[in-house]
Amino acid sequence: MMAQYDVVVVGSGAAGMTAAIRAASGGLSVLVLEKAEHFGGTTSVSGGGIWIPDSPQARAAGVDDSRAVARQYVLDVIGPTADPALIDAYLDAGPEMVEWLDKNSQVHFLLSPPSSDWYPEVPGAADHGRLLSPQEYDGKKLGDHFAELRPAREEFNAPGGFMIDLFDLPYLAQMPSPKSLFHFGKLAAKFGMDKVRRYPRGTRLTMGNALAARLMRSAIDAGVTLRKDAAVDRLLVRDGRVTGVRVNGEDIAAKLGVLLASGGFSANEQLRKAYIPYAEEHVSILPYENTGDGMNMGLEAGASLAGDNLVNAVWAVVSKMTRPDGYVARYAHLIDMSKPGCIAVDAKGERFGNEASVHFVEAMHKSGAVPAHIIGDAAFIKKYGMGMVYPGGGGLKKLIAAGYVTEAPSLRELAAKIGVDADGLMETVAKMNRYAETGKDPDFGKGDTQIDIEIGDPKHKPNPCLGRVETAPFYAIKIYPGDGSTTVGLKIDAQCRVIGTDGAPVGGLFAAGLDANSIWRGKSPAHGCNVGPAMVTGFIAGKTMAESAVSA
Repeated sequence: MMAQYDVVVVGSGAAGMTAAIRAASGGLSVLVLEKAEHFGGTTSVSGGGIWIPDSPQARAAGVDDSRAVARQYVLDVIGPTADPALIDAYLDAGPEMVEWLDKNSQVHFLLSPPSSDWYPEVPGAADHGRLLSPQEYDGKKLGDHFAELRPAREEFNAPGGFMIDLFDLPYLAQMPSPKSLFHFGKLAAKFGMDKVRRYPRGTRLTMGNALAARLMRSAIDAGVTLRKDAAVDRLLVRDGRVTGVRVNGEDIAAKLGVLLASGGFSANEQLRKAYIPYAEEHVSILPYENTGDGMNMGLEAGASLAGDNLVNAVWAVVSKMTRPDGYVARYAHLIDMSKPGCIAVDAKGERFGNEASVHFVEAMHKSGAVPAHIIGDAAFIKKYGMGMVYPGGGGLKKLIAAGYVTEAPSLRELAAKIGVDADGLMETVAKMNRYAETGKDPDFGKGDTQIDIEIGDPKHKPNPCLGRVETAPFYAIKIYPGDGSTTVGLKIDAQCRVIGTDGAPVGGLFAAGLDANSIWRGKSPAHGCNVGPAMVTGFIAGKTMAESAVSA
């Protein structure tokens, strides 16, 4: 006899798990199918932040914000292709979701440290109060399921399995003050105990890994059935309605609906060529399982796409290194390029954009500087690290030996080693050293805006993002355009029902997260605009299915 559930969810990231928890709380039987050998999807390797204007946390902190102001900001950022119904659904359901999860699950958020919206020049942009961060979590609370959670990236925020949080960054900036040493001493002691107890990694989970763990614990508590190593072959369709899924040859019925939340198409070569510039050189930081399964299955079942987006992915500057075991370690340069003393150059040795900008990949695409190099000196590496090199220079020798970092005693020799025009590089560095003294970058305005300064070095004057490059030896890392998510997906309505080619909802089919088209049309208004929509669309889909069961 065919197995039957009320709801079947494809994918176990924030979108799928939030939907599963919301549907199960309404008394529905829910099955979550995960293709990979771990649960957590893209969320578990993300920063975990969610952009929720007018959240309960913001209101409690006395933040003066309004839904109407945030709505107008979003509509002005996106422009005429925005779908106001989807934006309204997001802004309405976001605060409701945060409050509901706080009361009905293990998922809890805190107001994030100040974080500017990405388009500060657009009226209504805010520099604090809209970004929430997941509360850290003790992995031991997952019990035996801890081993089933996708680990955070070692090369990004979990070296050796030791995780740090956004809330640890002020302590890191004040090292080696007694307060900072005490803070990290406590964390190191806890990590040491985890090793003694034979945990595969540290049990203090932060950022996206904490969020994925909290969602997983909540799903288990809500009675959701979780299955990993369960790739969905196709959707089952009868008389134009989706009735279930086929998994490894087994048919499973879904009485109320199937939710597609499989995480986009970053690892699908064909779709990347269709939608992403410089596809051959592009390096995604997303899991290799994200091959566009949800989108492709939806289209086969009669779904439609939402038309051209403004941008087809959320871009990230990425460097990579192939380890001896064949694993490609990938690092997203979210922090180092904003610091004073780091420059990015093309083959002519010239800068081509503002290294601190969240839109730097667009400068790579526009100028054709693919790949490019970031360059720093000995003082920069010692103070801030660079790429996978830790502040203080940790791991530098190994990374030079592996070919990830190039070192040279002079800038001219560095230029020769990395294939960059030496005269151009010398001239660029001389110019940057002058800019560092005046605090003004007339070429690209690095450090001119609050959003740049937030990730710079607040102690460095006169500009937290501009510094001299002068202390030998000198270092370079090759960088590529990459992504932290794709944005092209299935067309949905405000209930997260998938819309068919005839303009009507496809019966029994829902999409959330990256399988649904970006509600921002690909133009994210701020940090937290990947996981935020994943959770909110998942919440709406789960609520819609739970309410349809009641009305039926």
